[in-house]
Amino acid sequence: MTPKNNEPKRAFGPFSLSVEQIRPHLLVNVSEPEMVKLIVEMSAKFTKKRDQISDYVMEHRHVSAYAAFYLPTNIPKLHFLLSKLPSDVLDDFKNRPFIDVGTGPGTFSLGWKMLLKTPGHVEMIGVDQSQIMLDQATKIMTAFYPKDKFLAVRKFSEPKTNSVLFFGHSINEMGREKAQEHIMTIDPEYVMWIEPGTSEIFPELIKLRDVMLDHYDVLYPCPGNGTCPSDWCHQVLRTTHEPSVERLSQLVSLDRKILPMTAHVYRRKSKTPVVTNEATVIRYIQETKFSFEYEVCHLIDGVNKNSVIEIQKKQLTKEEVKHFKNSNVGDRLSFEVEKMVGEKLRVKLL
Repeated sequence: MTPKNNEPKRAFGPFSLSVEQIRPHLLVNVSEPEMVKLIVEMSAKFTKKRDQISDYVMEHRHVSAYAAFYLPTNIPKLHFLLSKLPSDVLDDFKNRPFIDVGTGPGTFSLGWKMLLKTPGHVEMIGVDQSQIMLDQATKIMTAFYPKDKFLAVRKFSEPKTNSVLFFGHSINEMGREKAQEHIMTIDPEYVMWIEPGTSEIFPELIKLRDVMLDHYDVLYPCPGNGTCPSDWCHQVLRTTHEPSVERLSQLVSLDRKILPMTAHVYRRKSKTPVVTNEATVIRYIQETKFSFEYEVCHLIDGVNKNSVIEIQKKQLTKEEVKHFKNSNVGDRLSFEVEKMVGEKLRVKLL
């Protein structure tokens, strides 16, 4: 594999969605000044008043403003995650029922349809405790895909063994044990989640990972099913958005160009263990005059280990140097070790 091939696999094209594309399908028409006010208010609750976080889902104007801003800025997280998976897995996703737990305004259901171009007959099930959120999700999904199936429900608790079960920022709200109940009841073929990229939720997700590995193989971010090194592992996507979304971001003073998250993908265990020769970048350390340095998680003698690697610039083209200047935490790399340099591994990309 050349360094250029360490870039995300473009199984689908780049993604962008504008505020104008979403606005006609909001539950209520919200003016830009009011939208700014509502988003600022909700953001304060997300970060400072967690006990009031559920208030916004009870009112149409808040839900509409939330959808206009957070839907187009959260879908790129799904784009990033899917780009890390093999093409055969992406192909396998397309004809499987998609169960979106914590669907909100339909963010990841819409992203799933747009990015994977799933057939219209495939079941799409959005689950959320807020009926107003479900109404918003239904309106958006029906507008973009009027002939396709989308079922919006407040509860889903029946086996669907051929499905993809997806948690979008919902394990953080419902808790690990409730998420585990969903997984055990639905018994899906795949389990995926995109959760906040915080150190607080990491221990809970590692506990859930340990339970998952009794019946599932991890496809991302771990190189294999072995014990997690338990060093805060998350992803950080650096991206840009459509101009109207960028404008709204500036008006509300929220940076949505740097998106931390904790994303995992699991598939039901097969007879052949899933391992990868790729390492996952878990931390950017520094760029020097001569090299890039990262902390990565990789397999050493069948065990997941963290190491600091050094990639010398002299082995890279100008285009590849530009790529690494803009790389993301969570990217995958293939390399061979050339030698130890102190505590670091000097590597050659494959």
